Amino acid sequence: MTLETPCTQAAFGELVGISQQAVSDLVSREVIQPGDTAGQWLLAYCAHLREQAAGRGADGELAYQRSELARVSRERAEIKLALERRQYAPVALLEQVLATVGRSIVGVLEPLHVNLHRQCPALTAEDLKLIQLEISRACDVAVQASLAMLDVEDDAEGPDAAPGAADAAADATAEAEAFGDEDD
Repeated sequence: MTLETPCTQAAFGELVGISQQAVSDLVSREVIQPGDTAGQWLLAYCAHLREQAAGRGADGELAYQRSELARVSRERAEIKLALERRQYAPVALLEQVLATVGRSIVGVLEPLHVNLHRQCPALTAEDLKLIQLEISRACDVAVQASLAMLDVEDDAEGPDAAPGAADAAADATAEAEAFGDEDD
């Protein structure tokens, strides 16, 4: 066989070490063209093999697998970094949840003195003022405790920790507990 003349599928398969059926598949997928010379088939077949090895083959399976491997590796690295930073939950999500809870609590407590006045008209203005003051104090304590907890979780162990963040959290927590004890 010479490379300048056309050859049979069987002869080409024998030349490159594949079956005649595999050569027929290459023809059907238009990797090699019927009537071309053996040299043209060889060049086209080698180009096809290079494309497949580079992951640019028609099926793209290798490229897909590589991209999946890269994605999984990136996710693992992100998780490992978050654990090293002791970020067990996204801080932004925690802030959002605490803000939502805080707004809910404030939304219930702020109109409490008005509702009490409607239900108990015998309450004096001084009584309602004291109730409102305690409600405001409770809301402030809750907000400060939430902010202090976020600061402690986020910064207290880092090199650039906010001074007094742990003390602020402890103070806010103690004040919240004392407020709860006063109601009993």
